[in-house]
Amino acid sequence: MMNPMSPSPLPFFDRNLLRVVEKIVPSAEREEWSRTWHAELWHMHYRRRRTSHLRITVDLSVGLICDALWLRTDSWSRALSGTPALCLATLLGLCVLSTFLGLAITGSWHALGVYLDGPFIRSAFAALLVVFVSFATASRGHIEQTSTSKGLHGVKRQIFFAAKALLVMLLTFLLSANVCRPIHASFPNPAGLFQILFFVLMTLVALRWAFRDQEERCKQCLRSLATPARVGRPSHNLLEWNGTEMVCKQGHGLLSVPEMETSWCQSSQWVDLNSVWE
Repeated sequence: MMNPMSPSPLPFFDRNLLRVVEKIVPSAEREEWSRTWHAELWHMHYRRRRTSHLRITVDLSVGLICDALWLRTDSWSRALSGTPALCLATLLGLCVLSTFLGLAITGSWHALGVYLDGPFIRSAFAALLVVFVSFATASRGHIEQTSTSKGLHGVKRQIFFAAKALLVMLLTFLLSANVCRPIHASFPNPAGLFQILFFVLMTLVALRWAFRDQEERCKQCLRSLATPARVGRPSHNLLEWNGTEMVCKQGHGLLSVPEMETSWCQSSQWVDLNSVWE
């Protein structure tokens, strides 16, 4: 076994490549990754002397860099998966993409601003009605779960939901305007009517998704709940609890969603696990 304090037997290029690329790897996995690739490089150089040294260097360098980049992107994926920041960033990115699509259709920023002025005023009035209908038709489970979150966590939930709702309404407005732009020059009045119709329908669907997404998030960290599991038997709805349970990946709590509303279980139940662990 090689002494850790002894000089590395690897060539100069490989030693420096390892030293540079290992900084890409997450710190928690860096030491093990470095040892693994150090052994792999040494094995390839020692056992394959008949193979071209340049070919070995190129192949292993590409594999080493790709492996480090995969570990880094995988760590980012695990850290950001289901977070409210990723949700809002995705919606914002779609809004920006829709804006550039409208710019490509109209040809200039000035023409885009002039065209969006009329649909924006009409859509602003329609948005008030859509928001009222969405809140009026929201299930009792959404309302009761929102009211149970108090203090700082409740404020964060309200801010997150408001930002999400505004972004989805902006996105549906831009999409409806882009869809109707090709017929606006020839048929301005029908185009305006179709734009409002598309905006209202898409906004109703989008807000329904926003409510459901809000329900299926942790009431503390706002991450998406995971590992849904079916509990109970459908034939015993009147005798025992039957539905789906989802848990927070961070261990903050568990959400129990009933299969159907009963007199003793009319809404989803959020169980805070922090007090249980304590």
